[in-house]
Amino acid sequence: MNRLYHKMLQVIDNLMSKRYISPWVIVIIDAVIVIVAILASGIIINIKEQWFHFPFDNYSVRFIVLTIVVTTSVLGIMKIHRSIIRYSTFSDMMRLMFALFLVAVVLLAINETYKQLFSTNFKDFFPKQLVIINFFVTYIMLILFRMFVRWLFEKAYKSSINIELNTQVLIFGAGRTGTATANMLKSASRKYYIKGFVDDDSNLAGKTIMGYKIWSSEKMDNLLRNKDIDSVIIATNRINLKRKNEIFDLCYQNRIKVLSVPHIRTWNEGKLQENQIKEIQIEELLGRKEIKPNQPLIERELGGKKILVTGAAGSIGSEIVRQLVRYNPVIILLDQAETPLFDIENELNDHFPQIKKHTVIASICDKHYLETIISKYRPDIVFHAAAYKHVPMMETSPYEAAMVNVIGTKNIADLALQYGVSKFVMVSTDKAVNPTNVMGATKRYAEIYIQHLNNKEQNCSTKFITTRFGNVLGSNGSVIPRFRQLIREGKPLTVTHPEITRYFMTIPEASRLVLEAATMGKGGEIFIFDMGEPVKIKTLAERMLKLSNIEAKEGDNIVYTGLREGEKLYEELLTTKENSLPTYHKKIFISQTEETNSQEVETAIENLKTLLQTNASIEQKEEAIVRNIKLLVRTFKSNNSRFEKLDQNKDAEQ
Repeated sequence: MNRLYHKMLQVIDNLMSKRYISPWVIVIIDAVIVIVAILASGIIINIKEQWFHFPFDNYSVRFIVLTIVVTTSVLGIMKIHRSIIRYSTFSDMMRLMFALFLVAVVLLAINETYKQLFSTNFKDFFPKQLVIINFFVTYIMLILFRMFVRWLFEKAYKSSINIELNTQVLIFGAGRTGTATANMLKSASRKYYIKGFVDDDSNLAGKTIMGYKIWSSEKMDNLLRNKDIDSVIIATNRINLKRKNEIFDLCYQNRIKVLSVPHIRTWNEGKLQENQIKEIQIEELLGRKEIKPNQPLIERELGGKKILVTGAAGSIGSEIVRQLVRYNPVIILLDQAETPLFDIENELNDHFPQIKKHTVIASICDKHYLETIISKYRPDIVFHAAAYKHVPMMETSPYEAAMVNVIGTKNIADLALQYGVSKFVMVSTDKAVNPTNVMGATKRYAEIYIQHLNNKEQNCSTKFITTRFGNVLGSNGSVIPRFRQLIREGKPLTVTHPEITRYFMTIPEASRLVLEAATMGKGGEIFIFDMGEPVKIKTLAERMLKLSNIEAKEGDNIVYTGLREGEKLYEELLTTKENSLPTYHKKIFISQTEETNSQEVETAIENLKTLLQTNASIEQKEEAIVRNIKLLVRTFKSNNSRFEKLDQNKDAEQ
């Protein structure tokens, strides 16, 4: 008997490797069960009703033929055979019950029609009792068959996997996502062996799901130490950042990998794919609760509009484009980076072929060509994300920083005003606050010019809006991609200072807030975003090493290199002379900035244009450019930079 049982499990295991049993096989099996159920129903009623001679009288023949035809037809129409039997759920049982109830209704309707129209003595076509009994017998037999198959597959799954050669996993989260994850692992993957579930809900402790025990999270440390667990899969969306980090730290202490399941809305047709279960990323340990934008408001403001995005191939610009496509606009993508622009164009062609778009390679420093573009496409809204952003590089290249970040912004803003663009939205940075470097100072310079235009042209149709936020996770050239590269190459992670901190936000989150701020802006505002708590770069480095199962050691794989030119320890979102006002969105605030004299701004920027065109030596030109910036951006104090002497001279003059 035991030998027969294992032989049966082997057959089932072979079927599992084929993923599914053919629907036609299910149709045939269900038809056989329907026939057996009819015979069983007849036998039951035969015992009760002595006058009924099943299956030899006319009643029986009519009932057998009609029931087989109606039942198989209804089951086919409702596609009961399309369900994967080994994963039958309560929902499948309810569908099956409804189908058989419909069969009973049809049979009773046929019986009543016969009695009313064709029976001379108002006699039943077949006994109504038989229809009712058959409903229950058929349902029970079909359900038992499905439960038996599911049980067999679970037994085959557990007995066929070589535990020593497969990844033994503990699923954190015993809810809908966790159950779906377990189902997927059993169906699609032969490399995972499920040891059970863990959940923070103490009420679930000791219960089972799909035959697997649910443990309380209080026992998780003991489980990881004693149950030979290889990986923990976080399969719940109801978990905060702090808890996720606690689980990661606990797993790291026990040298256990942490995997995660994406949000259920990203699953293909509501089904999780094996390739979606991935090792947890640093972004998930730094992220925050998802920000939900005001979709109707954004749709009303941006839907169907012609929108120009400068820097459309960059990290923020390209994500703004991805966010915009859902509102069905006409998008003009402008950037001077050929290959990244080509990539985003192909992405739109592949995933959003219906979106009307125009791709333009151009520099925002070329005002003449910019005017040709804007006069041709006449955008309704401009999102200005084109800028130089790397602090050390701009500290050595003040000319380029001023040309792109200041004059480039002036060019596109002036043209937006000239051609009646309704809204001009500039993407700025927290480095513009009390800047200590050229890059941040040029961005603040651009902010001042944008506000100046809005104040000067109060009666014009163009509303000038600025958005200001900190570092974005995973943006081109940022710290996380750099650390990943160093880890891949086996090199130590370089941190400039053990106390240096930065604000972080995901690229999609930042882009959503930019769109939200754009819709609420009335003109002249600098919108600042709630960046959460600042993160030490040292902590970030340690986390990333742990994610790669590398022990973090200062002086070994974490090396301090000293602050770079223009770099400061802490970034800020407001200057000391600024206050913020709330908006209807709890993550967006309006900065109340210090006003500047309109004539002063115009004089400064005209002088800057002249300086950029002079033929002086590079050193003289760069010093003159930075001096000009410092005159307008009074909070600009160079730090760890060759331009500190300009601050000293300025203090001496005062």
